[in-house]
Amino acid sequence: MRKISSLFLLFFFTALQLLFAQPLDENYFHENIEVYFQFAIEKNTDLLQITNIISIDNVEGNTVYAYANEEEYNNFLLLKIKHEVLQRPGTLIIPKMNDYTEAIMNWDTYPTYDAYVTMMNNFTANYPGICTLVNAGSSVQGRDLLLIKISDNVLVNEAEPQFLYTSTMHGDETTGYVLMLRLIDSLLTSYGSDPRITNMIDNSEIWINPNANPDGTYYGGNGSVYGATRYNANGYDLNRNFPDPVNGTHSNEQPETIAMKNLAEQNNFVFCANFHGGAEVVNYPWDTWSNGSPHYIYHPDETWYQFVSHLYADTCQVNSPAGYMNGFDDGITNGGAWYVIHGGRQDYMNYFMRSREVTIEISDTKLLPANQLPAHWEYNKRSLLTYIENIFYGVRGIVTDIVGTPLNAMITILNHDEYNSEVRTDFINGDYYRMLAPGSYTFEFSSDYHITKTISNVQVNNLEATILNVELIPDDIIPVEGPLYQATVINDKVELNWETLSETNNRGFEIQRKRNNENYIILGFVAGNGTTTHWNQYSFIDEHVKPGFYSYRLKQIDFDGSFTLWENLEVVVYAPLVFSLEQNYPNPFNPSTTIRFTIPQDERREMQNVSIKVFDLLGNEVATLVNEKHSAGEHTVTLDVSSLPSGIYIYTLQVGSNYLSKKMILIK
Repeated sequence: MRKISSLFLLFFFTALQLLFAQPLDENYFHENIEVYFQFAIEKNTDLLQITNIISIDNVEGNTVYAYANEEEYNNFLLLKIKHEVLQRPGTLIIPKMNDYTEAIMNWDTYPTYDAYVTMMNNFTANYPGICTLVNAGSSVQGRDLLLIKISDNVLVNEAEPQFLYTSTMHGDETTGYVLMLRLIDSLLTSYGSDPRITNMIDNSEIWINPNANPDGTYYGGNGSVYGATRYNANGYDLNRNFPDPVNGTHSNEQPETIAMKNLAEQNNFVFCANFHGGAEVVNYPWDTWSNGSPHYIYHPDETWYQFVSHLYADTCQVNSPAGYMNGFDDGITNGGAWYVIHGGRQDYMNYFMRSREVTIEISDTKLLPANQLPAHWEYNKRSLLTYIENIFYGVRGIVTDIVGTPLNAMITILNHDEYNSEVRTDFINGDYYRMLAPGSYTFEFSSDYHITKTISNVQVNNLEATILNVELIPDDIIPVEGPLYQATVINDKVELNWETLSETNNRGFEIQRKRNNENYIILGFVAGNGTTTHWNQYSFIDEHVKPGFYSYRLKQIDFDGSFTLWENLEVVVYAPLVFSLEQNYPNPFNPSTTIRFTIPQDERREMQNVSIKVFDLLGNEVATLVNEKHSAGEHTVTLDVSSLPSGIYIYTLQVGSNYLSKKMILIK
């Protein structure tokens, strides 16, 4: 009997797996905005390609968990990867709900949406001196995106660091939602009696957004979080919707994303975290670059990120049962080492806003039973405070001009900063905050129309503050149009040539340059012919110039100290030509796509034989795009395959003995 039962169960579960491996019923997406599923990583599984098609949620060993809307899921099916559809996490339990704020503040229940709005308004009403309600905008379905701002002079923008916590941008990851409400209450009720919290509120601005995706959390209606979805009401993963250092701006930014971007641009958040669920780990940048890539890009402050991440995880471990937040690298992970995503808010804040942000996963279960919420508060409450306090450490100060006017300045650490890791001052008060690992650093302070200042041997110690206030001397330059001059770019050199009437008072020309959006720096000086009144020719060579967009200008200085600033000259320096084949765009595509490729210079010949062909997965040639001679440089070709069926294809580039290939997806 036992043998028969075991065989039956084996047959049943095998049949169930085969059923779930099949495409969904055509009516599935009439009732659901997303599908949740898992699949195994095989040798030929390309997660860097798949992460652009679906929303990867977790990778455990060789098992991948993911979400997809209807379009994403259909694109995934083209990859013909065996997978199993799972029950959505937001429907695994029927959570305890409450509509009464007094009962909710026992913190063992979830609030209805109306109760949530009432609670946020009550915080402001009950603590008007240190608390205000900020409405950042509306969701797709018109729900409010609310934040509580806490500070001693809450309606005044003071020279204090701004800190930001947000949660539940994935609507079905609800633990952080309630914990953020409880944190707000704890901060407000402790002010004036708890010295630690009082100091934090007196010397910073703390912004808390408990729910960044209310449409997802209340997908089943305002009365319950049952049925909560990861995606927003339009079927987008908000944590794949932000501008990305690799993929650029999303083609369809959602209202929730735009609201958060506006909030970030209107403030200067020094340090941030966004809370998720489905794992227990502190995830630090970068997410968009793979740890397995031969050119993996480390954040310049990775050592500091590991320190503050371990500080959060270690504090949780001390205050929780064994096993909580101790996976990965003892509770922390680099995002790209776990799995790559594009369009995440963490990388947006770090790369585009020059802030510092991590992603904190605080519960393995996404929709946590409400009676477990108090325990998770105990695990995390000390870490939440310790994490905020990092804004008080590192190097901080105010940048002004010589009469005390605050400046909009950039603070760069020489031989350290890259990939937008510099920080900026607050544009109102001129205050800046740079958190760093211990060491000695050289700081550079720059602002438009001011002389750049460099300060060496700035010492940084763990959990200590170094105060460094800086005055910048105004340049007092008013740009004017001067005589024409020109620039010639030869590989990595820029040669400036100009001709002007050299007055008897002309001492010479100061050559200034800025790259991209940086401030001007002084490159050198060319002596003038101050003893003649004839036209003279001058030149200056800027060597070893990196690729980028540059502006050059000349400051003509007279012997009496007066000067004239000539109009700037814009120059583009391109990277040296290399043999390359770029990913087609768009991809997936229907029916046409563009392929860009680069051919390096061949000193032996001006034109080179170029071949671009397309093959199916069986190796059959299905199209020849190029079979002719091309000169060195960047080229594009358009592929139109109206006659081919949907599927994955390989396109190849061959120039002489050089050969490259890439995959592309055709969807009809």
